[in-house]
Amino acid sequence: MRRFALLFLAILGALLAVHSTSAAANPGSFLLHDGERVLVVGDSITYAGGYVQYLEAYLRTRFPNQRFEVINLGLPSETVTGLSEPDHPFPRPNVHERLDRALQRIKPHVVIACYGMNDGIYYPFSEDRFAQYQQGMRDVIRKSRTAGARIILMTPPPFDPVPVKDKLLPEGAPKYSWVNPFVRYHEVLDRYSDWVLSLRKEGLIVADPHRETAEFLTRVRRRNPDFTLAGDGVHPAPGGHALIALALLEALGAPALVDRAEVEARTRQVIAGDVTDVIRSGDSLELRWLTRVPMAADPEWPATLAPLSRFHERLNRHLLRVRGLREGRYRLYEGDRLVSVVTGADLERGVDLNQFPELTTNRQAVELLKLVRQRERLLSSAWITAVGHKRPQTPTGLPLPEAQQKAAPLEQRIHE
Repeated sequence: MRRFALLFLAILGALLAVHSTSAAANPGSFLLHDGERVLVVGDSITYAGGYVQYLEAYLRTRFPNQRFEVINLGLPSETVTGLSEPDHPFPRPNVHERLDRALQRIKPHVVIACYGMNDGIYYPFSEDRFAQYQQGMRDVIRKSRTAGARIILMTPPPFDPVPVKDKLLPEGAPKYSWVNPFVRYHEVLDRYSDWVLSLRKEGLIVADPHRETAEFLTRVRRRNPDFTLAGDGVHPAPGGHALIALALLEALGAPALVDRAEVEARTRQVIAGDVTDVIRSGDSLELRWLTRVPMAADPEWPATLAPLSRFHERLNRHLLRVRGLREGRYRLYEGDRLVSVVTGADLERGVDLNQFPELTTNRQAVELLKLVRQRERLLSSAWITAVGHKRPQTPTGLPLPEAQQKAAPLEQRIHE
């Protein structure tokens, strides 16, 4: 099939500045609001910061003229019960030892809480431990509400037995630990997750990364049975954190559309998007589009993540649609740089620009994520130290004023 003349897409660097009038974001449907302070508490999965960084990257790109302060207070080993397995090197910290101090000092508008992985202490299911988990979570809800904050709960991400199958212990073993968990510990967390989900009936907002992650693993393991998102069964890699962020943002009512441009090729009519300078010459079309930067597709995600989870379709749609082109194949350019070869049918349906990592918008998104990550690591460590905790072997953060001073240039670069 012969190729038609060039289709030019001019997304000039100077035009990539965000602009607030686009209909891409609808803040009225989103549960976080301009100027709000968001406190995130959890165990080592939260402490790792991945899903918190993706949350902030989304907020920065989708609502560029609004200000959100996201504070990650996740602490490794933490529980809502204070329970510990016998072989844990120190008593597991209990969030309730520090939650009152955190709420008083930070004064959050919203609290996001993700617990459960450690609360079953890697043992077979126990009604007593389960009751302590339920009470601990209800105490987080009560304290957050008393402090005037809205509470968002998250189901615990699933424990994955596949990568640690040689370390699992059968029922009846004298003791278990995170190093040698119960062989069906994933079923224990299924029950914990189901209970957290049941709180929706009480009007609570609950995100469900447990189901999101488990369903993704089921899909990908149909072709690759040994695939995993957590090499130790507990701590997700970046792809796992992306699924947690996806579940969280959907529960928050996050708008899915970054932006879209739609043009009728024959008449050069602009149907959608801030598109100007539409020029038609034969089967060539040139246009300029003032568009947003999308949320970054992290280069560390597995290749299967975005298509199998429909990540971009559900959370990050960035679409170029051209109607009325002749059938055939078109070369898509940004300026004078070839981006891809697409068909007229592709353009009629709408081309997802997230699939082109070298596009300026996508490269800028990745750079922004790096800055968000640096800032989050700096401030998270400082806040954890400032609030205080009883976990040994935890890195000490900078004094909070010093960390905030060091974060200021990063904040400026992110905003720019």
